[in-house]
Amino acid sequence: MEEGSGRARGRARGRARPQEPAPAGRPMGVRQPVAEPGIGRGAAPFRSQQAPGTVPTIPQEQMMGKMAALALGPNGNGNGNGQTEASAGRGTTRGRYSRFEGGDRQVLLVTKPKDTKKQGEFGQPIDLAANFFKIIKKPDWTLRQYRVDFDPIQDSKRLMSGLMSSVSKDLGPYIFDGTVLFCVKDIGDELVLSTKRSFDDQVVRVTLKKVGEVMPQDHNFMQILNILVRRVMAKMNLVLIGRNFFDNNMQVVAQIPQHRIEVWPGYVTSVRNYEHDLLMNCEITHKVLRTDTAYDLLKKARDQSGGRNMKELALKELLGQVVMTKYNNNTYRIDDIDFSSNPANFTFELGREKKKVTLAEYYKDKYQITIRDLNQPLLVSNPKKTDLRRGQRDPARLIPELSFLTGLTDEMRANFGLMKDVGNFTRVTPQRRFESMMKFSQRFRSICQANAEFEPWGLKLADVPIQFKGRTLGAEKIVLGGETCDYALHEADWSRGMRNKKFISAPVLNKWLVIYPRNVEGEVREFVSNILRVGPGNGFRIGEPKFFPINDDRPGSFINEIGLRSPMGPDLMMFCMPRQKADVYSAIKKEVCVSKPCASQVVCGKAYRVKGLSVATKVMIQMCAKLGGEPWGVQIPLKDAMVVGFDSWHDSSQKKGVGGFVASLNQNFTSYYSTAVFHTRNEEITTCMEACFVKALRAYQGKNGSAPRKIFFYRDGVGSGDIAYVKNTELKAIQQVVQKIDPAIQVCFTVVSKRINTRILAVNGQYGNPPPSTIVDDVVTVPERYDYFLISQSVRQGTVSPTSYNIIEDATNFKASIHQRLSYKLCHLYYNWQGTVRVPAPCQYAHKIAFIVGESIHREPSEALAERLWYL
Repeated sequence: MEEGSGRARGRARGRARPQEPAPAGRPMGVRQPVAEPGIGRGAAPFRSQQAPGTVPTIPQEQMMGKMAALALGPNGNGNGNGQTEASAGRGTTRGRYSRFEGGDRQVLLVTKPKDTKKQGEFGQPIDLAANFFKIIKKPDWTLRQYRVDFDPIQDSKRLMSGLMSSVSKDLGPYIFDGTVLFCVKDIGDELVLSTKRSFDDQVVRVTLKKVGEVMPQDHNFMQILNILVRRVMAKMNLVLIGRNFFDNNMQVVAQIPQHRIEVWPGYVTSVRNYEHDLLMNCEITHKVLRTDTAYDLLKKARDQSGGRNMKELALKELLGQVVMTKYNNNTYRIDDIDFSSNPANFTFELGREKKKVTLAEYYKDKYQITIRDLNQPLLVSNPKKTDLRRGQRDPARLIPELSFLTGLTDEMRANFGLMKDVGNFTRVTPQRRFESMMKFSQRFRSICQANAEFEPWGLKLADVPIQFKGRTLGAEKIVLGGETCDYALHEADWSRGMRNKKFISAPVLNKWLVIYPRNVEGEVREFVSNILRVGPGNGFRIGEPKFFPINDDRPGSFINEIGLRSPMGPDLMMFCMPRQKADVYSAIKKEVCVSKPCASQVVCGKAYRVKGLSVATKVMIQMCAKLGGEPWGVQIPLKDAMVVGFDSWHDSSQKKGVGGFVASLNQNFTSYYSTAVFHTRNEEITTCMEACFVKALRAYQGKNGSAPRKIFFYRDGVGSGDIAYVKNTELKAIQQVVQKIDPAIQVCFTVVSKRINTRILAVNGQYGNPPPSTIVDDVVTVPERYDYFLISQSVRQGTVSPTSYNIIEDATNFKASIHQRLSYKLCHLYYNWQGTVRVPAPCQYAHKIAFIVGESIHREPSEALAERLWYL
């Protein structure tokens, strides 16, 4: 969308003239710089000139998104096409707001029941702040919408924008997309203006007809405000990479030369209407860039292969990697390598003269960059969906030595020293976060004042982040076998309190075996003896296992031994791997989870070599849980209730999605039915979930003699843009199952979101992390949702991340405090960690089973293991 305070793109503010049509042979309306045929995304032989190594001038459409023609219904108020769907451009709030079709406006999806109080009452008050700034509006501030017609009709959107700029003195600040205009000035119900086209003096009459006022709950309201914010940020000397702005000033960029890495700080912003005010969320983010290029990886592949299989190694290293070209700060995903082309022989037609040039010549003339190796192959990046919508269908051809790698590989993530060095910059403490937000606010407001931005719209950014009251629920009592234990709230860890205290229930393990490579026998036996020592203290009686050494740690050796020992009917098999090898782990899990189902425990050398009893205790707890034991619990006042968790994972080998489904089977929510199913499309998730739900209800009824009266369903892995789909499909499918079994069953369906940009800070002189159990259900929640934030976990570094809970359906009619306390209690019941976790245990279990099936097993696990936590 073209936007301005009386200006058009490329013209002086307030004095822009109509733009003449593009010369023949050059398409009109092209604004975003796109690469030449075979170089960038699409075939557009023109770009703004830019010296190498400098920050490019980014067109407004690329910075703020280009709104499509806004459809306003069949009543003629809009572009007249009678459609109700609109698309938001890049850089706006695309994908953040769910919408429904039901009128002339796109409005936000409302999930909060009428006459429901979403604020809870249980807990102690606490002073909090959040990474939000209030946007102060004038008392009479109103966003108005007008339809714009030109007589004679103008075909070029670029020309229409220029004509609007020539009459802008009568409009005030505005945003115009070629058909619809938004402004805050009231210019009446209809305004007719006249102007001339600069290139032929043709008189053009511009008619603006008022459509109405844009309400805060309208999708377009948020879209316009986000465009205005990003327009200011574009002038803050920041670099746009993807959708976010980053600071490439060398004074703030973190250099980590020993790992060939740079860390650029940046900002993620969004504006919307919250409970009481219009707020701008400002989250601190980071971009990890590597100083090595794709060319370096190609050389590494060549050296490792010795000239043989070089192509296969190069493809393995580079496919799927995201690179950044610093001459234009664009990012690309590598989809292929063109070994038949190089910068010297790949040619394309440039300009209206259709002059043929090579890539090497192009970069020399365009960016003054001399390609050092003219024989290097070219990287291929296929167009994204947004590129296809712009008509850019040709793949991009990139030069490896100009393509800098981004992100961290799995090998780099496994490097403890590297991750520690990166974390020193990316894990921002609460105090540093507050200071960064204050610097952002100062820069933002100074740009607004110096460039007359934002404020001409009657808007102003508050000086400091918002502060408000929250609540803390306090520490839960951990229930053990006949006693309880307490823990320090700020630590949220009860590992010390559980020592030598009995589990709620524990099986007797006498029939189990250990399989391991012969060369680590001493270490393995010592580790097993530690397990035998710690088990009795918690009431878990473990007999001496049978040891079966194998000659090596190859997958085939483990599989052969499993085949030999499975007929013995062990209750549990333990496998000791000297090194963490994905292929060995995958082979073992396929055998014991699919072909020969049995509870299993895989232990790597990094774990069994640790001296002391800490690791042995954690493994012992996992073994107990996998065999159906209940290590600990919390006080659950609900009766005849079931909790369900569902999460998705992408299978790495079959290109399918994996849905993890977990449902409780007892009153304490400590025993679960678990399964995982594959799906290829979103539509299949509903069918899979429905089938799993039926099996879980049957298992519950078999254990308890009757179906549950209340079901609390926690759905993880849902973006805010998919809430409407989940509500209309998945929730309806669950309700249909319930209706068939017993219509009296009450269902509460909650969407759980971890990847959010909200950060909560405790205010106590300085800024710190709030304690676990902190609840926020006002101020930064949204009025159309029945939502709240919960901080359940404790972190020792950086700023704690809250979890968002959005109740989209509640037939229980419980008060908000009950829902909040139940969610917090469930965060205590994950048996892989003697402390609280970030999401309710059913969600964490669902994620765990989906992950292990999608990453290692690649098949649906045996139903014989469904009532065991075999995947811990």
